[in-house]
Amino acid sequence: MSATASESPITAFFKNYKRRGFVIGTTLGFGAPAGNLLLRSFLENGFNKHWFIEEITHHTFFYGYMTLTTPIVFAIFGYVMGFILDKLFSQKQSLEVINTVLEGQSITDDVTGLYNHRHLMDVLAKELERAKRYHRTLSAVMLDIDDFKKINDQYGHLVGDRVLRELARLLKKSVRQVDTVARYGGDEFFIILPESTSDAAQLVAERIQGNARGYHFNQPENSLSLTVSIGISSFQNSKDIDRTHLIEKTDQALLKAKSLGKNECFVDAA
Repeated sequence: MSATASESPITAFFKNYKRRGFVIGTTLGFGAPAGNLLLRSFLENGFNKHWFIEEITHHTFFYGYMTLTTPIVFAIFGYVMGFILDKLFSQKQSLEVINTVLEGQSITDDVTGLYNHRHLMDVLAKELERAKRYHRTLSAVMLDIDDFKKINDQYGHLVGDRVLRELARLLKKSVRQVDTVARYGGDEFFIILPESTSDAAQLVAERIQGNARGYHFNQPENSLSLTVSIGISSFQNSKDIDRTHLIEKTDQALLKAKSLGKNECFVDAA
């Protein structure tokens, strides 16, 4: 547990449970003989200065022994309890880190680092529900790489995976933070555009196509360029649309875009 730049030395000191336990134990240890003396004084005579001095004089060894040993015992006890708490706290932090990593892995595609298909379905259901509840526009984009099979066949699957990763980065740079980009499967990607009209979604698609077309995907021998086909579905009123219907319409829009040739975009606005 190291101190940060904004922490005072005292704050940093007490963040350690062993130190806390040691200080608290020592304080309680010194308080035990003093408390015993005061309690006896009040119970027997009230606070009497002469009785107080006589008590200390006649029982010097007892109070000296208590003052010396009790803080040590209490300090050791506090330190041991603090050590146990530090261990538990450290284990708790480790478990939280592990859970965060596992949660990230469960929703992330291994190749691209984007959201995976399962998480996409969850987000899509939530965005549809939100669009229905607040009567918002919702658009979706599905795209794939033109002639991606040829890239795998010519350069190998490792290069193909590298192309997918680099395209994933381009996609994330081409959309807003509120948009969700996921790998749908193979070389297909899906983007959810909350509160976006068909015109806004088409501008996003054109930006993606321009970024992809102008990017050189490096591979060991030379660089290659590619194009993407994009299908868009947009809903002004999503009351009667479910997740399956939305995906089907977006997929059909992509198929129509591919039927037009390479680097094409087709918009299906409902």
